[in-house]
Amino acid sequence: MTKRIVLLSGIFCVGVAIAQEAPRIKIQVQEEKEREAPEIPVERKKAKPKTETTVKEKELQRGTGAGGVNVFRAIELTPSLNVQTDDAYGLGGGSVRLRGFDNTQIGISIDDMPLNDSGNFAIYPHQYADVENLESITIERGAVSKKSPFYTEVGGAIRIRTKPPANEFGITIFPKFGTNEFRKYFFRVDTGRLPFGIRAFGSYSHTEADKWKGPGKHPDFRDHYTIGITQNLGRLFWEFYYDKNTQLNYFYRGLNYQQAQNLDQFRRFDYSPSLIFPGGNGLVHNNQTIRDNNVAYYKFYKNPYDNQQLRANVELDITNWLKLTFKPYMWIGRGSGTSATTFTSGGNTYIAFRESFNYTDRPGAILNLNFKSSYGEFTLGYWYERAELKQWQPSFPVRVQPDGSYTLLINTLGTPSFRYNYIQKTITTTNTPFIFYEAPELLGRLDINAGIRFAQVKREFTNYNTTGLPYMPEDDIFDHPNLTKDPRLSYSKTYRKVLFNFGVGYKLTDHIYPYFAFSQNFRVPPNFIGTIPNNVDAQFVINQLKPEESVNYDLGVRFDFDKLYVVPAIYYTDYKNRLIRIADPNDPNLVYLRNAGKVKAYGFELEVGAKPFKDLSLYGSYSYNVAEFKDDCTTLSTGNPVCGISGNQVPDTPKHMFKLGIDYRIFGFNIRPSLQYIGSRYGTVDNKQKVSSYTLINLSVDRRITKNFTLYFDVINLTDKKYIGRISPGETSGTYYVGAPFTFSVGLRGRF
Repeated sequence: MTKRIVLLSGIFCVGVAIAQEAPRIKIQVQEEKEREAPEIPVERKKAKPKTETTVKEKELQRGTGAGGVNVFRAIELTPSLNVQTDDAYGLGGGSVRLRGFDNTQIGISIDDMPLNDSGNFAIYPHQYADVENLESITIERGAVSKKSPFYTEVGGAIRIRTKPPANEFGITIFPKFGTNEFRKYFFRVDTGRLPFGIRAFGSYSHTEADKWKGPGKHPDFRDHYTIGITQNLGRLFWEFYYDKNTQLNYFYRGLNYQQAQNLDQFRRFDYSPSLIFPGGNGLVHNNQTIRDNNVAYYKFYKNPYDNQQLRANVELDITNWLKLTFKPYMWIGRGSGTSATTFTSGGNTYIAFRESFNYTDRPGAILNLNFKSSYGEFTLGYWYERAELKQWQPSFPVRVQPDGSYTLLINTLGTPSFRYNYIQKTITTTNTPFIFYEAPELLGRLDINAGIRFAQVKREFTNYNTTGLPYMPEDDIFDHPNLTKDPRLSYSKTYRKVLFNFGVGYKLTDHIYPYFAFSQNFRVPPNFIGTIPNNVDAQFVINQLKPEESVNYDLGVRFDFDKLYVVPAIYYTDYKNRLIRIADPNDPNLVYLRNAGKVKAYGFELEVGAKPFKDLSLYGSYSYNVAEFKDDCTTLSTGNPVCGISGNQVPDTPKHMFKLGIDYRIFGFNIRPSLQYIGSRYGTVDNKQKVSSYTLINLSVDRRITKNFTLYFDVINLTDKKYIGRISPGETSGTYYVGAPFTFSVGLRGRF
């Protein structure tokens, strides 16, 4: 692995160190300066004909707070965005929803490198970066540009930008401490300008914390490394970034609906802190009480992983009007979530420990040729990616010892044996040419952008026979000579779609900017399609599944004055072929993917930023979102409608959200209370499990105490509100996760 990373890094660096010309003019990021008064926390930049919000570096830090790790916590006040985490620090990922679309339907990128999982398109925001290393995050709601490297952007996009190396030498330290024994240590060193125009930085952070409920730590540890290098070589500019995240989390236990209705009793309900010896040889668990306790043992529910991101950007100014841009990247993921279940053998019940491995190697590249003229800028581009995802799950019988410890049995004689529950490989190949046109200030006041993309995504899913295979470390099982393909449960499918986007904006006055945006987006089905009947094969099922498609329309107007920023917008989304998992009524053990037909989504958004006084700024947003199923789903066995979901609201989609942030400076303190109202939601597709609304109040305070040091103090859930945060929706039953209680943290940021 190390050799691969070194080789790839060498290719990036050596490949661009061949051109030497007179230095060209390029805008650099300036050193941060402590603001003297609050600012509107939205980037004040030239208006564009689309609905987007950009949160700046300083507000990102303040938004995540002294303890924040999940970068999306910094943008949770923006319209139509619902960010939920299992703990106040965001150390376990959580969920992100935008206009009723979940995180698998939102395109996420860092420095234009796509981040969604290549199998099920999930996102893991606590893994990507340290918020201390970020320059900005942009949220695009609705219409997404066709030059974007996404095939999951049916609901919008979130773009993360890394803060480049500074112009001057500097050292940044940021120790943080908080409740639940939280501590994070962040260090960054910027080299400043070196010979030959090189700038670089390196950073390291270590984080650990206890869970706020139940046994185990969350994380047991998190180590994050980042390297950034940039260089100007005349007409050639290049930059390279590398992130490595190593982490181990113990999971929080979710609640069923009945438990979620009684948080006074179940707020701190979690996994079992210890094992109970069942007697005998410690294998047989016929006593239900002991069995249920031991299956829920907390050490059976953990998530270790190691992810790496390598990405580069090479820009060559061929002429003053022609530029070539090349962006290669590599995503390497190694993870293994664990769980436990029961199985029967010989009339007895046993406990099995399961380890679900996910290994991803995901190389790709984006090539752009930009042509500038007096009539606008044309971009001709191509995006290629080949992602290989290996997934396998070994299952080990558990022997509980009289002292409460346990051992895992691997092919031990006289006991139930080890086995693989599944061994799978998914290869996803993306070939996407695109053309994009952008004309800012055409005829002085008119902005136009338009793009077309031919998206081609090929899925090759191979399921392997597991009988008789021995346990092997890492992913060596994929090289075993007895590993054979299961043709019935394997498939290959290529999806093709032509997608358009168009946006137009007009500067009516220096302060008023109406705009309209339109885009077509799609998302292919996830790789795992479920458990299917014996009388059909996977190829039959996948051939019946259509990719999700959306057509997004946004109409809004920006009012941008010196001390006031107001953006009202309405949107409409025509969403087809929504994919949901259903249980076959003829066999409830068969749960598979089906298209649920159309979803109509529409709503209103209002974003306001104001600075009425020198020492006071306000930021607020309101959103009204309706997302309803318009059709019903059918089963494989009968083809008849069975779900009864037509007219239902998409689960985990609040119709009303209101957010308010205040930034007030007094006696050198920046005091920032914030409020979030999240309306009621459903936890199931059938809309029979409703979760109540809640209001959350947070508080953040910072103060510069010397020239080099700034003190941060944060409180999450100031009133200790009991509420349901993250929801894992289901067809008729959801899983509900309790929001974190009152949590406070402090941090001291030093810059030298």
